[in-house]
Amino acid sequence: MRAAFRIFSSVSVLALCGAHTTMAQAKASAEIGTLVGVTVLSASGGGGTLTHVGIPGDGVQASPTIYATFFASPAVMIEPQAAFSLLSSGGSTLTSFGVALQAGYLFTPSQPGSAYVAANGTFQTVSLSGGGGSVSGPGLGGALGYRFKVKNNVAIRLDGRYRRWFSDYSDLNEIGFGLGFGATF
Repeated sequence: MRAAFRIFSSVSVLALCGAHTTMAQAKASAEIGTLVGVTVLSASGGGGTLTHVGIPGDGVQASPTIYATFFASPAVMIEPQAAFSLLSSGGSTLTSFGVALQAGYLFTPSQPGSAYVAANGTFQTVSLSGGGGSVSGPGLGGALGYRFKVKNNVAIRLDGRYRRWFSDYSDLNEIGFGLGFGATF
């Protein structure tokens, strides 16, 4: 599992470097933001369902997530995401950390609003203090959405996504519907 995390981390860094170089050449903009929304986690085979409504909290397995979108071209988006959550009660602490990389395509990038399609990969680890153990694993998925610029420096997006989890999260499905708010540069 550590090897999968190292590979995912390396690919993320390379994608960021490539997006940054392309941005410098094309003088494209970037966007930083977060999402609010609903995430439904369900186990295949009838293992139960968990629904989470979050502000912020429509990212990696419903954790509060921040994203940074870099435009490799006017139509191609490269988007690293980071999620962190810490819950503490009765002397125990549950810690969750996730990273994701999403690549998307805007269908009409020259317009103020554009539909988009995206593919994403993610890795998350969750641990419980006091000998509670930990779980971790990768997930792969896709998203459909609509992004529009409200002003020169504000973007809003609506999206729906599906992600399938593997390894310790085997048979876990994630369905999310979000509203994103971003500042553009």
